[in-house]
Formats: sequence, structure tokens, C-alpha cells
Amino acid sequence: QDTMVVTAGRVLEKKENVTTNISVYTEEDLEELAVDDVGDLLRKEGFLVREYPNSLTSVGMRGFLSDSMGRDLDSYILILVDGRPAGNVNLEQFSTDSIERVEVIRGPASVQYGTRAMGGVINIITKKGKKGFHGSAEATVGSWEYNKQQVELSGAGEKFDARLTTSRSSQGDYDTGSGATYRNTGYDAKNNINLNVGFTPVQNHRIGMVYSFNEIDGAGSPNYLSSNDLDDYVERSQNNVDFTYDGQDSKGFLQWKGRYYTIDDKYDTYDPAYYGSIADYTQDTDKQGAQFQMTAKWDYVQLTGGVDWNEHEITNTYSYKGRASTYENEAGFLLAKTFLLDDRLVLSAGARYDDFTVEGDKGDSKEADNTSMSVGAVYKIIQGLSIRANYAEAFKMPTPDQLFMYTDYGPWGIYAGNENLNPESSETYEGGIDYTRGPFSAGLTWFHTDFTDKITTVYDSSTNITMYENVKGATYEGFEGNLQVDIAEYFGWDIELIPYVTFTAMSKYEDDNTGEDLFYVPDFNASWGIRF
Repeated sequence: QDTMVVTAGRVLEKKENVTTNISVYTEEDLEELAVDDVGDLLRKEGFLVREYPNSLTSVGMRGFLSDSMGRDLDSYILILVDGRPAGNVNLEQFSTDSIERVEVIRGPASVQYGTRAMGGVINIITKKGKKGFHGSAEATVGSWEYNKQQVELSGAGEKFDARLTTSRSSQGDYDTGSGATYRNTGYDAKNNINLNVGFTPVQNHRIGMVYSFNEIDGAGSPNYLSSNDLDDYVERSQNNVDFTYDGQDSKGFLQWKGRYYTIDDKYDTYDPAYYGSIADYTQDTDKQGAQFQMTAKWDYVQLTGGVDWNEHEITNTYSYKGRASTYENEAGFLLAKTFLLDDRLVLSAGARYDDFTVEGDKGDSKEADNTSMSVGAVYKIIQGLSIRANYAEAFKMPTPDQLFMYTDYGPWGIYAGNENLNPESSETYEGGIDYTRGPFSAGLTWFHTDFTDKITTVYDSSTNITMYENVKGATYEGFEGNLQVDIAEYFGWDIELIPYVTFTAMSKYEDDNTGEDLFYVPDFNASWGIRF
């Protein structure tokens, strides 16, 4: 009942006061599930997770998918690290080594975080140094020549805290279900470094710096098993630096957070048979951003307001004369929450305004803006039993490629952008019931989403051009549920024995233009078992 979350309203609050469906996975959960990365976690927890060659993993929620190539601007699922955009959406790049907890909002959160938070939000909270000095070393081996080494150092004194985590792993080719070896499916190395240091000059005021680096080196690109490519590979890396300041007044009435961050994301593909050691395709994305927010807490009302800013500069092999495409976003938001009837009734509302300037590598530009709103309520019927309802708008701004691309792919024709594209948008209604009492907990959520101005590609045979266009959209509807019973707690045993099930059942996922079911959306997705 008292699980603390941050993603719903950008401030710490009890899970029971959140009006949307949220899952929280603690450091203890990550250890017990024995997961190596966030993709591993979500797969075991019943989410739709799709794995691709080149060490790529995507996730789906409520019919929406993160981008299969890991590009954050193309995704319908927003991934955050400590509340700021992660810079990519490839779940394999988020090792659990340095993660304190993972929080998942199922459904839209554009009011809190802006564009791309249409299907859901995954917020990855990283570890800080703990009091005293701690150190550990770990080695792991597994199937398909998997091996991993990890070192962690942590400490905190009166004013300083620090944590350093570093790991390296590698894996060979894997075998298919029939026993055939699928060659060139392993990777040479995954390297991860996370350094989190903080200085607290006075109580409740912390200045922090976080540096993180992750790299996938020599990830095989095997093509289909029936035409197995033995030498192609991919390399990707990301460097992140964050500077943070968190503080509050002496009475805790005002709380504030500030952050500036930079991200350098690189992606290279290699085909040694044709290009030798030179990359046949490269993409380099430089990102920076800033966030500031302030929260005021009265007895019955809580207000959080702030501003966000982020900028992308993207260059790739096809960029015109090496020039960058740019994508800039400024936003302001206000979130309100009130507590009535002795905190049994919680009402929430929010609004956000986003302004965008997108420029192509030939100098073409487009400006657009968007306003998002949300309202919600939670009513606690009795201790441990509550019902909730929520309405939220979400949107996704077109990418520079979707607006301004003009690239000749030879026999595949020309792919062209469309600067008249509108942002994609959605409206989601949901309602749910949650029950937690002693060793028993369960929840059920119904949701309905109307998705409009969907961006897709349309081919014109007379010109051999494939162009991006807005179409009518799609409709999504379904149920999410979870149930678990801690049998050991019920009988007072000093162990953990928990049968559990979590699922998503889609009753509708229909293309509004054709009336046909959408691709890549399963009718039913679930995870069940016993944790011991």
C-alpha cells in the first residue's frame, strides 16, 4: 500500500493515490527475478517483449510499440532514466546492475512528460551511494558461452555519497528450438559504467553528477536463418552526463528539482565482405536537455509546475553534405492533486503545452505546438480496496525524417517526407479496481484508446515514391490484470512462496481505415508462475 513512485506525478507519492495503472519493481524484485536488463524484467512480468538481431529489444503496451531499432523519436513508449528521456529505447542497453527500481506507467503520460508517452512510460531509477562503505564482485556464466563480470563500490558520509558500478559481458551464437545453431547471433562485449556522486552541503539540498556509459560491441547481424549472414555486425554506444540539484525548504512545503543533461548516441553497421573495416551506415545523435520543477504542498492540495527543454542533432550516412537534422522542444506543465474525505478521495488534473521546431538537413523547417490534458480520481472504499478512473490525452510529434526525408534506396524506390504532417494524438479512458489485504493482492484495469492522425507510409507506383502521410487512425481496447498470493506470509513461514499471474487481453485493436486488426498486437499476453 505504501509503495512510493515518481513517474505518475513527477514527485514521490503513494501508489494508492495514483489514478492510472502502475507497476513498481524494486531492487529486491530485480535480484529475485535474476534479470540482466530491463527487457529481461518486462518479459518475465508479462509485457509484450520482442527481440531482434543486433542485441535489440522492444516492448509493447496497450497496442503501442517502442521502436524496433531503438530510436527514441520514433517510439510510442517513452523510456526515462531518473525522470529524464533516456536517449534510446533499446531495452538491452539498460543493465540492471545500477538500477534501484523500475516504474512502469501503462497508458499515456504526455501531460507529465510530453511527446512519445502514448502507450506508456518506463522510468528507470538508478542507485545512489549508501551510508558506510560497500563493495562487491560477481561473475556469471550461462548458456551459449555467456559470461559476465561485475564490480560495485558504494559509500556515503556526512556530506558526500558515491556509487560506481561497472560490468562486462559477452555471448556466443544461440541454438534454435530444433537444435540448429543460428550463427552470428552473439556479441563480442557489452560494457556498462555508472557513476553517481553527490554533495549535500546542508540538509535537504543535494548537488549531484551522474555519468553513464553503455556499449554493445560486435553484435551479430545474422539475417534470416535460411540465408545466414556470417560476418555483418553492429556497434552502438551511448555516453550520458547529468548535473542535478534537489532541494526543499526547512518545513518541506516547497520542493524543487533541476537538471541539465547531455547524451551522445552512436550507431554503426558493418558489412566486411563489401566495405572492409569501414562502417556502411553510421548515425550520430547529440542530445541535450534541461528540466526544472517546483512542488507546493498544502494540507489538502498539491501543485507541481515546471518547464522542460530538449534538443536533438542527428547526422547519418545519408545526411545532405554532412549537415544535421535538428529537433527542439520547449514545454511547460502544471499538475494538481487534492485529497478529500480524510484522504479517501483523491482527484488529479494536469495540463501541458509543448512547442516544437524541427529542421531538416537541407534547411527546411516546421514549427508546431500541442496542448495535452488529463483528469483522474481514486476512491478508497475500505482499507486496501480502491477504485480509480482516468482520462488522458497523448501525442507524438513527427520526426525530421517523417517531415523532410528524401532518400533514394535504389530498387526500393524513393522514400520522401511530408512537411504537412500533423502530430499523432490519442485519447484514453480507463477505469480500474485494486485490492490488497495481507498476503493477497489483485488489480483489474479496463482501457479504451482512440488514436488519430496516425502516420504511415503510402506507395505511389506512378512515381516510385513512398511518402509519409496521416491516416484516420486506430482503436485499442482491452483489460490488464494481476493477482498474487503470498502463501508463506499467510502461514507465517520464513520463506517466500508466491503464486502469481499478470496479463493483458486486447478485445479490440482495429485500423480505422480498413477495419482490419493491426499487426504485432497479440490477443493475449501473460506471465504466470510461482516465486520461491
